Amino acid sequence: MFSVTHPHPLTSLQRELLGDVAELYALPDLRPAMRDNVLRFGVIADPQYADVEADIENNLYYRHALDKLPQAIEALNQQPLDFVVTLGDLVDRNWASYAAILPLYDQLVHPHAVVLGNHDAQTLAQHLNNRAALPKSYCAFRLAGWRFIVYDGNDVSLYCNAQNGDDYYQAENLLAELKAQRQPQAQPWNGAVGQQQLNWIEQQLIEAQQRGEKVGVFGHYPLAPHTTHILMNASVLVDLLSSYNIQFCFSGHDHRGNAAYIGQTGFYTMKGMLDGPSEVPFAVVEVDDNGVRIHGFGGEISRGLC
Repeated sequence: MFSVTHPHPLTSLQRELLGDVAELYALPDLRPAMRDNVLRFGVIADPQYADVEADIENNLYYRHALDKLPQAIEALNQQPLDFVVTLGDLVDRNWASYAAILPLYDQLVHPHAVVLGNHDAQTLAQHLNNRAALPKSYCAFRLAGWRFIVYDGNDVSLYCNAQNGDDYYQAENLLAELKAQRQPQAQPWNGAVGQQQLNWIEQQLIEAQQRGEKVGVFGHYPLAPHTTHILMNASVLVDLLSSYNIQFCFSGHDHRGNAAYIGQTGFYTMKGMLDGPSEVPFAVVEVDDNGVRIHGFGGEISRGLC
């Protein structure tokens, strides 16, 4: 059994303004699970393409995504996967970047779920230019006894525009509060999940518990460990997710990668594809009743393997 849920589908105006880029908000076109009791999915983080010179000092190679991403997709196509997730920041800047990066995903043979990152949100918001609200991208999909929740860390952020109600001002206030507390995540490139989204996530967790479903979570902004790159209100979401003993949470955003374990939940930050001239980090993840196993490629760390 498989199904998908998106509480904020694009309006006709948003779809018109976004054009082909609207496909980023499309839910994965799921198919029946490939094997009993084990789900396998691919994970890519932060291709972050832009047609600009490399920032060699900071090891950021923007144009190289056009060479790196096809390598990862080709390798993932050889794997028996149920779906692939890109954990955000398909582009670094410039609306035209999407015309270069999106066609590469046409070669992917697996269903594809996209998480929107902060660079995506900034690029989208600049293109929308207050003509329409920055779309909300949180959603969920269910497959073979699992419920996968995608949270939107751009929900309350400095990337929101005048059409997003008071979301921008909530982000400003939260950022100021965190700065006063000298919290490391008090950075303008981070965002937060709003109360409406938190309520929706809890409802998803309750329904999953009632159905006896296992839960996995995907997002762009890490939730743990506590660094400069975590979601601004990460602790609130961690407390909520941990109280329902979710199986895992995968994120991007912090290109160095990381991992933390809180209760029974592993919080995994995947390495960014943008970093380095030739490294192509990605992972294949297996999940079943025995836990989570991460098979890392191209410098990504393998975890949970016997």
